[in-house]
Amino acid sequence: MQDIDRGSLAASSSRGKAARADRLRAIAIIALAGTALGGAIPSTAQAAEAPQPAATETGGTPDIVVTAQRREQRVQDVGIAVSVLSNKDLSALNINNASDLVRAVPNLHYNAYASSQVVFNIRGVSQNDYGDQQEPPVAVYQDDSYASSISTASFPIFDLARTEALRGPQGTLFGRNATGGAVQFISNMPTHRLEGYFSAQYGRYNQSILEGAISGGLTSNLTERLSGIYDRDDGYLKNITPGQPDRGGNNHWALRSITQWDPSSDFRARLTLRYGEADHERQASMYSLSPACPNAQLQGEFLAANQVCEYWNNYYGTSYNGGVPGSTANGYTNPAISPSQGGDPWKTAGTGDSYVDRKMFAATLRLEAKAGPFDIVSISDYQYLKKYYQEVGDGDPEIFFPEGTALAPYTTAACPSPAQSVTCYASGSVFIQGSSVNQYTQELRASTKFGKNYLVFGGFGMILDGKYYAKFATPFDQYDPAVHFSQRTTSFAFFAQDEFKFNDQWKVIGGLRYWHDHKRGDYHAYETISGLTLNWGPGGISFYDPTGVANSADITVSPSAATPSFSGVTARAEIDYKPGRDTLIYFSYNRGSKSGGFTFSTGTPYPGVAITDTINNIPYRPETLNDYEIGLKTKIGRHVQFNLAAFYYDYQNYQAFVQVGYTQVVRNLPATIKGIEADFTVHPIPGLTIQASGALQDSEVKGVVLPDGVTVVNHNLPQAPGFSGNGLIRYEFPLAGGNASVQADALYTGKFCFTVMCAPVEQEGSYHVENARIGFTPKGGRLDLAFFVNNIFNRAYRTYAFDSSLYWGDSAGVYAKPRTWGISAKIKFGG
Repeated sequence: MQDIDRGSLAASSSRGKAARADRLRAIAIIALAGTALGGAIPSTAQAAEAPQPAATETGGTPDIVVTAQRREQRVQDVGIAVSVLSNKDLSALNINNASDLVRAVPNLHYNAYASSQVVFNIRGVSQNDYGDQQEPPVAVYQDDSYASSISTASFPIFDLARTEALRGPQGTLFGRNATGGAVQFISNMPTHRLEGYFSAQYGRYNQSILEGAISGGLTSNLTERLSGIYDRDDGYLKNITPGQPDRGGNNHWALRSITQWDPSSDFRARLTLRYGEADHERQASMYSLSPACPNAQLQGEFLAANQVCEYWNNYYGTSYNGGVPGSTANGYTNPAISPSQGGDPWKTAGTGDSYVDRKMFAATLRLEAKAGPFDIVSISDYQYLKKYYQEVGDGDPEIFFPEGTALAPYTTAACPSPAQSVTCYASGSVFIQGSSVNQYTQELRASTKFGKNYLVFGGFGMILDGKYYAKFATPFDQYDPAVHFSQRTTSFAFFAQDEFKFNDQWKVIGGLRYWHDHKRGDYHAYETISGLTLNWGPGGISFYDPTGVANSADITVSPSAATPSFSGVTARAEIDYKPGRDTLIYFSYNRGSKSGGFTFSTGTPYPGVAITDTINNIPYRPETLNDYEIGLKTKIGRHVQFNLAAFYYDYQNYQAFVQVGYTQVVRNLPATIKGIEADFTVHPIPGLTIQASGALQDSEVKGVVLPDGVTVVNHNLPQAPGFSGNGLIRYEFPLAGGNASVQADALYTGKFCFTVMCAPVEQEGSYHVENARIGFTPKGGRLDLAFFVNNIFNRAYRTYAFDSSLYWGDSAGVYAKPRTWGISAKIKFGG
């Protein structure tokens, strides 16, 4: 005990060969991109940007440049709550994945049951529907490339110049579904001088991370940068069933090519190619066993080791759990690996092949040109995603399940060799998601200065075309659905924003964005054992209910609901007052919105009236968020940077992911949020950095109907704690002719709920996590060495929780990694 304070084998082999072929093609494409362009484009070196003086050298706080308003500005001059992490910050915090940002950004959280399914949450604004077709309300950008899916919001982080997290609606310039904010990952750009680096990291669970980049000039006006990362480990969830692999392991790699052409001072072209792949990555079924039982409101409560869940002991007159105390609905119990019963949260008995395959490709062409008084930017982007995700054996040893097989209640058998001494149980849950998505976006914008104005205007268009399939089966109680659906979104927007500067102290900003979406959805579902079918789309709505209870007269939506059009206007109005160069006081109103859409369930409803309830709740309306905010950014002397923001959110038609009986749907509900955020950075002496941030907030979603269909409550927004904070202290000093550093950072999160339903099993208590790092750079500055420990005190806390008590008597909870350690080395060359 740790100290806690698809298919067939042939198909799998075929996928493996295809993955290797795809990998070779991707490497060839990216490696040859620069050469091809160099031969096709005629041959002025771009001047390198002068480096900022480091705080450790001057003892002061340096100016930070951001692109939060689509142009480079000092962060001190931007009336937006924005957090910036430089390349150095990302390395010092050992951030290797997008979701790791929560360690350093105030009021940023994330929800994830796998690496391929991540939803960012800013100030309580998020989207908890886990359907692959959903677009989250926090926009994520890799350079200029918009990630439209929760399946593409998480990715390896490597060779970045900085990361910017913008809190609050970004409804004018970023626009597309930036209700809660936006997160930008900005890569290092090509250089004319030959330079680069290689780094290697090794840590607990045999984690091996290799990263590198090389940059240089191909001709006098053509530069190229190639970078990549490989990340693999054995997994942090120890599997106690003989012959079964541990879970939670990484196995992915990514490459990026940036080719830049500067034929003149008035024109620049930049082509970015990205490819990433996870090959049979064991980032699935990472749930710790947590038996749960529905209460009177049909919400899960953790089950004590000596307590029998009568709901599943007498489910329509049948015992599915065999009357076994402390068990899931299929009768399995093991308190030693059940954290809710005092067991180890980082152990599992899950059997079966749980994994994710994911391939992502993107190509972005950015053109910059001067045309008279206008600076014009064109961004053309294409993305492709293919994903297969499979969960089996969610914490328990299970009998292999042939699709469509009706198992008798409380079925047990000996597990396959070499675990024949272990009893396997009827499969509690089988969850599968597959997607194939093509995304095309085009943005054209222009900016100009005239008089006291700075004007930005432009247009944006997107086509998002996806095909999906899914299964959320509970074989132990004879339920085996399969669904196939498609969704196509065609969108365009026009926007304009003007900054009018009265004088050096006063400025007003006004902006508008008009957007229009047209969507088409087709949904087809069937349940193989009962024969239930459901079809919903432009061609008509139909169903077959084997019980004969569902009545088509109860359907309130028509086929036209499958081809809706949505329009809206978002806005920004702001007054800036600068009493001095390093102080900004701003008052702003920001209106953000997110388009309507469809809830396409990963399973069918159960026979009966649930069928018509599900059909009627498939479409949902757009949401609108009105943000009223006041903020202060100031430097106190040369050594202290202090930022303060207070906000009030008025949500209209908040898209709440709720559970109606056995069916999950998105319903539009009213909501409000109010809060205060503060952060400061202090450099009291050369080499010493102290940072702290905190956020107080209060939120409410009104009219939440609990699964019993009767109880109506008001709850907080998901993952919106009353208080959260981050802290860091780092000291850099000369040692043995080089430079050394010691660093400690911490994160605190108050109690919160993972969903608006806030079932007892979805409530997370407050927790804090501490990390430490020691670094050394020998004389010359070409080599960086580091040793780190994360989660020093082995805190057990969840990053995801979902009430599955009505499905198979369990709570699907994913615990963050326990204590980990690692060593790293980075070698830099050229420059």
